[in-house]
Amino acid sequence: SLYNEQVAAEAAAQAAAEGATEAAAEAAADEAAVTEAATEAAAADAEAALHARCDSLFVEQAFAPLLETLTAALSSGRGAPEQLLWRAARACKKLAEAEDPKSEVRMEHLRDGLEYATRALEAAPELGAAHKWYAILLGTRPGSTADKIKSSFAVKQHFDRAAELDPADPTSRHLVGLWCYEVARLSWLERKAASALFASPPEATYQEAYTHLSHAERLEPGFYANNRLLLAKCCSEMGQRQEARDWLAECLAMEPRDADDRKALQEAAKLRY
Repeated sequence: SLYNEQVAAEAAAQAAAEGATEAAAEAAADEAAVTEAATEAAAADAEAALHARCDSLFVEQAFAPLLETLTAALSSGRGAPEQLLWRAARACKKLAEAEDPKSEVRMEHLRDGLEYATRALEAAPELGAAHKWYAILLGTRPGSTADKIKSSFAVKQHFDRAAELDPADPTSRHLVGLWCYEVARLSWLERKAASALFASPPEATYQEAYTHLSHAERLEPGFYANNRLLLAKCCSEMGQRQEARDWLAECLAMEPRDADDRKALQEAAKLRY
């Protein structure tokens, strides 16, 4: 009948309208998703560019401009804060190294660096770089013998965690080896003092130091002159004179890339095994 045809036509029109509305909603949702993805991609690109710029300044040893760039980025809220914070801690440490050992400016840089590293660790407890730079700067904090021995336990814990979280990073593994070397070479009086202050003072051997340092060298051969210098020293202490001479020769064959390398090469040039 005509009535039934009219009802059917109205129903079809309503269904078509509802379909068009749903299609429009889906299209709007798709457009919003595309816009959001594009915004996120742009933000990620900007963050990657910022990190690359900061790392380039570090390689150029332009530490003051680097810190300015990082503090500006932190103030503006750009990027993941933990990635900026550990880089700021690193910049502060390098700026401190350029100052007189007893100067207040040096101490201020170290305090600022430790604060940045602490904030990085709080923001990202599973970030290896945060643990590494926290431990490095914690180890520079002044204090009594008891304070330094107490902090050495925390330093080792964070170096270990950094190496665990970032197993491909040779510097983290080197730092574990350096810690072991420094503990292994403690004098009898220093060990006696540590035993008097703590029931279980820090302990390590030259063999442990060698294991970590050689591991770091396998990860990236020639990444750091001091790593090869320490390998030579460990071998000498363990009576492995030929291997000590081999590591010393490899150290001396390196081209210095920064002040740390120059210092290691100057020391290596004075050694005879």
